[in-house]
Amino acid sequence: MRIESADAHAAMAAVNAAADGSEYPLLVDMSATASLSRQARSVFTIPCAASRIALLGKSPVDRMLANWSLGVRNLPSPTRFFTSNTEAITWLLENQTTTRT
Repeated sequence: MRIESADAHAAMAAVNAAADGSEYPLLVDMSATASLSRQARSVFTIPCAASRIALLGKSPVDRMLANWSLGVRNLPSPTRFFTSNTEAITWLLENQTTTRT
């Protein structure tokens, strides 16, 4: 799947609606993501209700997309890439009080 700007805006709106004014850790399964448009990457630099974001992937393409996004952009909350669901969840639950700077 290719993620475009409208997709990114819709995903962020859903996260914000689910959080209902609070912040929570967010697990993003990116295994079905083939590419992100430049505009979608820009949307993901806007602060949302995610206090921390774990990007979960399986393939070298997932890692490449995550590394490109993590290395190029100033993300609004701590974000890391994982290939292990257990490690991603463990990291998300550490320091749940992490705040944005």
